[in-house]
This record gives sequence, structure tokens and C-alpha cells, in this order.
Amino acid sequence: MVVAFILGGASWGARYGLGGIWYGFACGLGLLLLGLTLAKPMRALALYTVPDVLEMRYKSKIIRLLAATLSLLALIGILGAQVWAASAVFEAIGLPGTWGAIMATLIFIAYTAFSGLWAVALTDFIQITLGSIGVFIATILALAKVGGFEGLKLKLSTIPGLPQAPSGYFDFLSLGVSLFALTLIATIMYTLIGQDFYQRLFAAKDEKIARKGAIYSGLLLMGLSLLPTLAGMLALALSSDPQAIIDSPKTAVPRLVITIFGSGVGAIFVAAILAAVMSTADSLLSAATSHIVRDFYQSTINPEAEDRKLLRLSIATTVMVGLLALIAALTVEGIIELLIYSYDIYTSGVFVPLILGLYWKRATKEGALAGIVAGSLVSILGISGIVSFSYWEYIYVSGAFVSAIVMILVSLVTSAEPFDEELERALV
Repeated sequence: MVVAFILGGASWGARYGLGGIWYGFACGLGLLLLGLTLAKPMRALALYTVPDVLEMRYKSKIIRLLAATLSLLALIGILGAQVWAASAVFEAIGLPGTWGAIMATLIFIAYTAFSGLWAVALTDFIQITLGSIGVFIATILALAKVGGFEGLKLKLSTIPGLPQAPSGYFDFLSLGVSLFALTLIATIMYTLIGQDFYQRLFAAKDEKIARKGAIYSGLLLMGLSLLPTLAGMLALALSSDPQAIIDSPKTAVPRLVITIFGSGVGAIFVAAILAAVMSTADSLLSAATSHIVRDFYQSTINPEAEDRKLLRLSIATTVMVGLLALIAALTVEGIIELLIYSYDIYTSGVFVPLILGLYWKRATKEGALAGIVAGSLVSILGISGIVSFSYWEYIYVSGAFVSAIVMILVSLVTSAEPFDEELERALV
């Protein structure tokens, strides 16, 4: 998320101006809400995946497998956004973006397959911290160089062919009400149920650390959400070739870093950003692999599988998921767009059954199953264009709404099983 926060936020800053703040703000708000609500009880359960929680709640393997499938699809799309971000870094330093994406994918596949979750988490922290420091310093220096906000306004007003009028770059709702609403709602809802977030909660030392970590991370991202947006705007203002950024806004941050620090020091920070991209991809690959190994194979096919066999399956799965993410990255153009498509299908189907199931004891497995199928179907039909929506942003909202209606109606006409005692204790 942090890499998408930086590169995706800057991409939107170059395209929408201050309106690009909302993806980063939504990331932080989602983490804050996760910390205030589900972080502590989910860590107390000491499980491995979100489908683990759903099976505990509804006593249904089918629900578990459906949720795991949807989460896996979402993770592949989100991982594709990381691949796409890596291609932006290569493109900014003059290398073909497609070949850069392929190279980055092969590197993080190999790293994840032969390292492990602890190594992934440790390098995540180091590399993302270094990359973020570089972007922060570059943005501050760039703002001073351009003459503050007034100078930035003046510079942007002289650039021809901007995606919108220069005055629109200083409007916080420049991306439109529909896209603003979708970005806020979709990102928050995915954060509350995403496997990549829960994997970190489940790995925390205890419930208190899981809760505090989510809250502090959320507050930090919300506070810094203006930074990448400004970076994108400043990259345009200071570039000797602003049209190159307009044509490929994903390159805004690495281009800005090189402009401010020069090719020497700038290359070091660009390398750190690339390393952060690949480390984030490592974490997503680990989360996706956990679905296949834990939810599909170990829980359904071979519960008594030996560790050696699970390790071999994990390596093969890592390779497969990484290649699928590469295909997704080369198919959908746009870091945040790919993220939102990925959020849509998963959250349309899984958000309501998980959240409503945790807080409404009358929810039944039949209702949850119907809700997952109905919500996901609406989202898939909308994304594929089979069902037409006036704005594609409403696909996600419609899917979740249909999921809630169907789940409630079916639950009311079916019998609920006793609420799991361990789950009830965790939620207290």
C-alpha cells in the first residue's frame, strides 16, 4: 500500500492536482478504522487468512473457498499494480517500461520463493523507509525551488496540454464526485478485509501491538497524504519535458527525484523506490500464496501435508501468481485504476458477509453464500460491460448493496447456527 500511496498518489497529482490526495488519505483512514475495530479481535483469533475467519463464523468450506478465490484475484490485481509501478521506475531512467516490469517480476518472484515472510517484512521496512525519505526531501526541495505554492501555480499555468485547466490543480475535488466517492469507499472497505493487511495483524506479537500498529500507520498515512500529490504536481512544474509526464504520469516521482538530486544521488533514491516496490510485491505474493497453500490445499485437499510438500507448493504458487500479476499489469493501465478494479470484485462479495457476520448473530451461512455470489456477480458484470452503469465507479457500490440485501433476506428465511464461542470472546 505504501508504494501505491507514493507512486499512485503522485500519478494522480500529475493528473488531477490536489484532488489526487484522496487515495492516500483513504489508505490511512482505512487502517485507522481497522485498528479501532477489527485489528484486536482478529489477532486474538490467531488464524492465518480471512477465509479462516469466515469458515469459523459460518462453518462452511464453500464460503471459505469462494472468499479465498476472490481474495486471490484481488491480490493478483494489487500485485499487478506493484509491477506497473516498477515499470514506471525503469521508464523514468530511460529503460523500456515493459522489460522493466518483466525484470522486476522475476526478481521479486525469486526473492519471495526463497526468503520467507520474516525476511520480506524486514526488507519492507528498511527499503520503504529509505525510499520515502528520498521522496519527502525531494518534494520539500522542489517546492522551495519552484517558489512555494504561488510559484507552483505560475509554473503550471505555463504548461500546455495539461489534463485539466491549471486552476483545477488546486481543487481538492478535481477528480469529480463519483471518482472521489469510489476511491474513498472502495479503499477503506478493502483495507478492512484485505488479506495483505490481516496477514500482518495475524503476525503481530499480540492484540495490542496489532491494534496500535494499524492506528499509528493510518494516522501517519493520512497526515502525509498531501506529499505524493505535491510530488506529482512539482514533477510537472520542474520537468524539462512535462509532456513526458503527462503521457506517463506513473513516472512522476522517479523523474522528480532525479531532477532534484541529479543522476548520481537521485539514482540511489530511485533504486530505493524500486526496492520498496519489489518488497511490497513480496508481501502480496506471500499473502496470495497463503490462500492457495492454506485455504485450498491444506484445508481441503491434504490437511496432513508435510512441511516439505507445503514448501514446494509455496514456491510453485509464488511463480504462478507472480506471472499472473505481470499479465494484469500489462493489461490494465494505471496504478490506482488496477487497484480499484481489484478491490471491486473482492469487496463486493466478501465485505458484507464478513463484517455483517461478525456483528449480526442472525446471519446464516446460506445468507453469506448468497451475498458473496450476488455481490461478486454484479461487480463482474459491471466491469466486463455486460451490465451498463452510468459511471463505472458505481459498479462497486452496487455490488456491495446487492450483497447486503441478498444476504439479509436469505438469512431471515434460513436458520442460523450457534455463534462460535471463541469468535464471540474475541469480539468482546
